[in-house]
Amino acid sequence: MIPEFIVSVDIGTERTAVLVGETGTGGPMRIIGAAEQPSAGTRKGMIVDIDEAAQTLRRTAAHAARMAGVEIHGVCAGLTGPHIRSFDSRGMVPLGDGRREITATDVERVTTTARTITIPGDVEILHAIAQDFTVDDTQAVRDPVGMTAERLGTEIHLITAQTAHVENLVKVVERAGYEVLNIVFTPLAAAHAVLDVAERESGCLLIDLGAGVSSFVLYDSGSVRASGVLAAGAANVTNDLAVGLRVPLPVAEQIKLRRGLALASLADADEVLTVPEAGSEGGEVRREIVAAIIEPRCEEIFTMIKTAVAGGPRPQPAGSSVVLTGGGSKLEGIAEVAAQVFGMPARIGRPGELDGLSEVVTGEAWSACVGMLLYEDERFAREEERRRGRRGLGRMIGSLKRIAGLY
Repeated sequence: MIPEFIVSVDIGTERTAVLVGETGTGGPMRIIGAAEQPSAGTRKGMIVDIDEAAQTLRRTAAHAARMAGVEIHGVCAGLTGPHIRSFDSRGMVPLGDGRREITATDVERVTTTARTITIPGDVEILHAIAQDFTVDDTQAVRDPVGMTAERLGTEIHLITAQTAHVENLVKVVERAGYEVLNIVFTPLAAAHAVLDVAERESGCLLIDLGAGVSSFVLYDSGSVRASGVLAAGAANVTNDLAVGLRVPLPVAEQIKLRRGLALASLADADEVLTVPEAGSEGGEVRREIVAAIIEPRCEEIFTMIKTAVAGGPRPQPAGSSVVLTGGGSKLEGIAEVAAQVFGMPARIGRPGELDGLSEVVTGEAWSACVGMLLYEDERFAREEERRRGRRGLGRMIGSLKRIAGLY
């Protein structure tokens, strides 16, 4: 049964966010509760202190629950971190003697074969995403059900995580008093909130810029073709500013958020910023100097992602685009830097088409949380459809048995 509301949890390096979305409204997802607090017990997108992280989550979720007027029991949680690994896997199954029509059961069987691989004992599969099917000698088939063949093959994209980090996330949620209903790779969730069908079809690289890590998923022909995580993010920009301007980290963060600029050529030559505790700079610094500190770090992060995608099993598709989201993408000029590095159009992705408290969660930092709500809504709908199909099949078999006089 589809629940009346869904709760998403995003425990990041710098912020912990909780969203409550109402389902079954017949229109866009309705946001009825939202809360965020500075994170504790996390580093580089991973849990390093379970008690601190749980206490923060408990407070944040309680605030969201009060706003929504509901009692939270289970949540969908996002997961990222440098421990995430991904790769493609293939499988093939014969369909028996002679040619016959492919069924949904055959698709499930070949997908199970593709994901039945040997992986280290401390690693588990987070997602197994179908890419294409091969029907006899015909490749790149989207939906093989109903086609006639002798054998069926598939290629899937596997996203894995270290079991210890998965268990730590579960412990945090449970210690906060809730049940984990599902765990979703954070940029995969964000893609559900900010990408449209045309972008997924034509080829699009989504980059979720967090504080401690930068995660990405590459779409082409409607499916995920590559994914990964780099241990660098917006916090690295803050560190660079603190060193370059000789200011404390809180001051550097304030400068980045209020007047930071990722592309030096966009700064006016005579634009001056007031910088508290800037030492020898006398409390003032030209904005183009701030941009000159930020730009190389942004270029480095994007170059690392470009190299990771190019080194994967599939090169980045020609004629595609880049979509930036996450808190780190709020930096002015960052889309222009991405466009230069990747040599293709780039834009900032924000959640859209929401009801209720939509104005609260339209910012880039909310993309993952909103995407998890949409991801879970789709998952519950698919499960409900399968249950109805099984019930319908059961009723049909029962009718046939009664007609045949079997009982």
